[in-house]
Amino acid sequence: MAPKAKQKSQGFTLITVMLLTTMASVVVFAALKESIVQERLSGNFQKDLNARLLSEKGIFNHAETIRNGIAASNPTNIDAVLNQYGRLSGMGNIESDATFSTQLVKTLNNELEIQSKGVRFNGDANASMIARFRFEPAVYESVFGTAVTGCKGVNLSGSGQVDSYDSSKGTYEETKTNDGDVNTVIGDSDVVLAGHSPIKGDVQASGVIYLKGSSPVIGNIHSNTGVEISPGNGERVVGNVLTRGFFMHKGGSVTGYVRANGDATMKWGSRILNDGNDAFAIQYGGKGTFPDTFTHSQGGVPYTHSRFNVNPNVAPVKVYDPSSPDYDPKKPDKECDPLELPLNMPQVMENSSVFTPFSTGPTQHYVFTPSLGVFSKNGAGNRVAKQQTIYVLTNVTQNQGSTNNGKQLAFGLKGVSLTSDSEVFIRGGDVIWLVDGDMKMSGNTRLHIAKESSLTIFITGKVDIGASAKVITEKEGITASGFPSLSFYSSNKDASGFVFSGATDLYAAIYAPLTDVIMKGSGQLYGTVRGASINGSGGSGVHFDAALKNLKIGGSTNLKQGAKLMFLGWRYPS
Repeated sequence: MAPKAKQKSQGFTLITVMLLTTMASVVVFAALKESIVQERLSGNFQKDLNARLLSEKGIFNHAETIRNGIAASNPTNIDAVLNQYGRLSGMGNIESDATFSTQLVKTLNNELEIQSKGVRFNGDANASMIARFRFEPAVYESVFGTAVTGCKGVNLSGSGQVDSYDSSKGTYEETKTNDGDVNTVIGDSDVVLAGHSPIKGDVQASGVIYLKGSSPVIGNIHSNTGVEISPGNGERVVGNVLTRGFFMHKGGSVTGYVRANGDATMKWGSRILNDGNDAFAIQYGGKGTFPDTFTHSQGGVPYTHSRFNVNPNVAPVKVYDPSSPDYDPKKPDKECDPLELPLNMPQVMENSSVFTPFSTGPTQHYVFTPSLGVFSKNGAGNRVAKQQTIYVLTNVTQNQGSTNNGKQLAFGLKGVSLTSDSEVFIRGGDVIWLVDGDMKMSGNTRLHIAKESSLTIFITGKVDIGASAKVITEKEGITASGFPSLSFYSSNKDASGFVFSGATDLYAAIYAPLTDVIMKGSGQLYGTVRGASINGSGGSGVHFDAALKNLKIGGSTNLKQGAKLMFLGWRYPS
């Protein structure tokens, strides 16, 4: 019986082994399946990670492209960035199927977003992300930032006042203010104010400021060399006096305080009112002469006391001279001529060999549009504008009417002579004249500039606007395209290169840094003027259009702050 029991035991062992083997196989297969799942999950994660990295790469590449581009072009508005850098695509450095694509968009709150999508394994994995940026536009310092800039001197002896208004906000009568600044910028250049109407703005001079007129300066005066106030009564300076040199006060009152690094002299009849109750009505670093011990005192303490005889270290008026650390002998007139116009005028006039004269005579009418010039009355012949790239106009887009092709158009003229009762009309957009020679308006000639049109004149010769000639501007200021209604850019270096003797008003932005600008008529200049020296007499005054401070003409030559792209953070698609 014993052998039979052993056989039963051996059969059970076999079955047990088979069961254990089956169970082990199940466990192994389960583990293998789990391993496959884990490996697939890991692979998918790796694919998603690759797609995300590609998305990030797209954003970094696009942002770098934009930053490099705006650093070179310095755009002034967000739409220019959007139009130029709208889309970008590329490949990763993993495999040929690793790609990214990005799009630049503007949000409702005027931010920029780079939306990026990374794709891996032919679309098996993709990831999207968004980077937010703030665009800071380039800031250009307008070359027309003050009412009167006489690089080498200003002499105003007429009865016309200097003040300001803002054509973008209303008429002169509606918006006139006291922002009619007068200044010089080179060496020891003096300002002489001998007129009989007020200067409503600050006066700055690298040389001496002479107040010889009977009307006040309503603003501060600031000199590197000295201030001399002539004998007289009433208010002479409605503001403060700052000078790094001497202070000579012969009559009338200064309503603010006085600071002088050099000697200070006050005559009988002169007063410092110190309306702001400054702790020191006057401070001076040199010798003090104050004969009127009662009037020339503060709180019972005479100005001769040591508490007033303290050098105030007045900050200098900015000038450009050989001692300046950024002086460039190749560009000695940079401060006066920030556009470097004479240096670049040969390029502007590069086709002058084919220019032809332009003249009008009795009863003739001539019409200029941005692309075409034609006689509309008593004349024959037409002119066609030529494509011309002008460096100071790179930040504005010329309005050429319905035929705008994106490139500048200009008329080349070998001198301009408008005589008798002829009339010239500027219509249809922004007209540009390149005048190689002189421009003269005489007789009863008329120059009409239509609303939302402009005339920009680059000229190598002299400008003479006669007493009876008229420039009629339907709308003063800056057009929607960014051009002043009328502007002159003169490279002339001769004496008296710009003369305005008109009896009627003129709106113009005048840039003539190397020649004298003479205003001797009774007409008023609305706009601004920059010249080597400014001489005003008769009744002509200057009414600065503050809207010109926003003028973007000038290109990179007057860049104050470059454009920037600032990262704000990440945003993920919902």
